[in-house]
Amino acid sequence: MKLILPSSFDTMSRLATPNQPRVVRYPEEQVKYFADLYRDSINPTLLANLQARVENLELRFTNSELLVLGALDTPDKVQIFLDTQLYYNDDHISVEQDETAFSPRRVLQTGMAHCFEGALFAYTVNYLHGHHPCFMLLETTQDIEHNLVVWQDPRTQLYGCNAHSTYPGLDGRPAQYPSLRALAESYYPYYYSIRSNDLTDIVLVGYSDPFDLVARFGTAWMASDDLLWDIYYTYIDESVQFHYLRDESGEPHLYPLVRALKEGWIQIDSHGQGFVSTQYLPAEAHELWHKFWQLHSDAAKRPKDNAVEIEKRFFELTGTTPIDLFDHADDLQWFLAAGYHVQDLFIREP
Repeated sequence: MKLILPSSFDTMSRLATPNQPRVVRYPEEQVKYFADLYRDSINPTLLANLQARVENLELRFTNSELLVLGALDTPDKVQIFLDTQLYYNDDHISVEQDETAFSPRRVLQTGMAHCFEGALFAYTVNYLHGHHPCFMLLETTQDIEHNLVVWQDPRTQLYGCNAHSTYPGLDGRPAQYPSLRALAESYYPYYYSIRSNDLTDIVLVGYSDPFDLVARFGTAWMASDDLLWDIYYTYIDESVQFHYLRDESGEPHLYPLVRALKEGWIQIDSHGQGFVSTQYLPAEAHELWHKFWQLHSDAAKRPKDNAVEIEKRFFELTGTTPIDLFDHADDLQWFLAAGYHVQDLFIREP
């Protein structure tokens, strides 16, 4: 397959720095600031059509919010807005900082969004304009996954996407890809490890099938003032299938955390803490788990030398790595502390 790379790989969202701090405004002032950017150029007919659609969906946006949403009538305009107008919400930069799951309305009110929040915003705008967006997740190893909002150009049948990131090359893509696999592949050269910071240490391994947020969560969340933890914690579940980029068979697989929970590789102790239950691993993987940690004791660093070979074989057997399995078990505490249950990630029998 021919790899189609984006024409530019240096676009990304705005990142506040000590020399250029984020301009903080009151929510109404921030929305007005955005609305003033488009007030003189908005198409009245387009705005009226959007307002009718919003009313039909029983969504309550202010006039200024509607003006901004109405002006972003194409996925390309949405991407420009993500890249040039929204600061990146680095809510996870320290443990003292509260994490967020802003709704699209809160994104407009704060002027910032992280990857997931930017994707929810892009999905909402594209949905309201009738572009039939879907979510797609890029799967990584020992790194943060990336949310894409994909669409298909009705004229060319080619795929593009919106995405929000501070890393060069991880922003959105124009509709120029013949398949979702080709779209995902375009991110491969730029998805290097944040643990090693080595540009050749690529951590992108796969991508999900596209899925429809409205079919699963409705539309009320689009105009909500609440944090959208329900979507954040449960949008990747047993119903979402993934595919490896370096596997020509195309066989689907589950998200590693979901599979580990189903197989019993990750369990929960009496204190609500996830842990790796190695006894349920395949026999060879059980042995490799212990060999790996004997050679590589620091889960915060990428493995080297013989530990790399052990990791590869472990991945072949389980679809994950020892470090990823450990991290998923550890991160499960936040999911549980938020009031969710492992069963929320599984398909319920009718």
